Amino acid sequence: MAEKDQVTTYTIAFIDLEIDPKTKKILDIGSVKGNGNSFHKSSPLEFIQFLNGTDYLCGHNVYNHDLKYISEVVSTAGINLVNVIDTLPLSPLLFPTNPYHALLKDDKLQSEELNNPLNDSIKAKDLFYDEVAAFKQLNETLKQIFYLLLRDKKEFAAFFRFLGYTNPAISAETLVRQQFRNEICEHADIAKIINEHPVELAYCLSLTDSFIRNNKVHSITPPWVLKN
Repeated sequence: MAEKDQVTTYTIAFIDLEIDPKTKKILDIGSVKGNGNSFHKSSPLEFIQFLNGTDYLCGHNVYNHDLKYISEVVSTAGINLVNVIDTLPLSPLLFPTNPYHALLKDDKLQSEELNNPLNDSIKAKDLFYDEVAAFKQLNETLKQIFYLLLRDKKEFAAFFRFLGYTNPAISAETLVRQQFRNEICEHADIAKIINEHPVELAYCLSLTDSFIRNNKVHSITPPWVLKN
């Protein structure tokens, strides 16, 4: 029902790619490991060597972008694709008061480079550990709710697995009604919502929780969350 003290036992690499918009070829690869070792080259073969022995891969919007071009490389390096963590969908879940969830690209203002994947992989690393810290700061009931709603969704499953977060022996409906008894109508069909719209419910509960805790802070749901 809680995280195991194993966050540092797994090896993890954070990545970002620069892709030619016309040819879709990989122009540049940036990566940094949890231990600080870094990679900044265009060679997929050398990147495979860099990744060897790594358990998890993490990036920002990695499912909709990076994995399209590098999934074969990741698999060849021995990383199971179910162990890919995407910081983008986690961000509005764990930081519902943030007005945006893109990685800041302000380093471009001081650089002649169009893009710097290594810098962006470092930013993804920092964001990931911020997300780990934010999850740990949630009350235990909300952690359990998020786990039960999202544990089998590819965008979230690896995050819980990386943390070693285990299955609470209680139903999600019971926990939702317990945690939000003053905010949700007692006649609402919570079981149906959990079954049919678990991701949407998780985001809604994150917003509701932020309203409870931050009376004067207005949370913002990004348009891409609403659309998807």
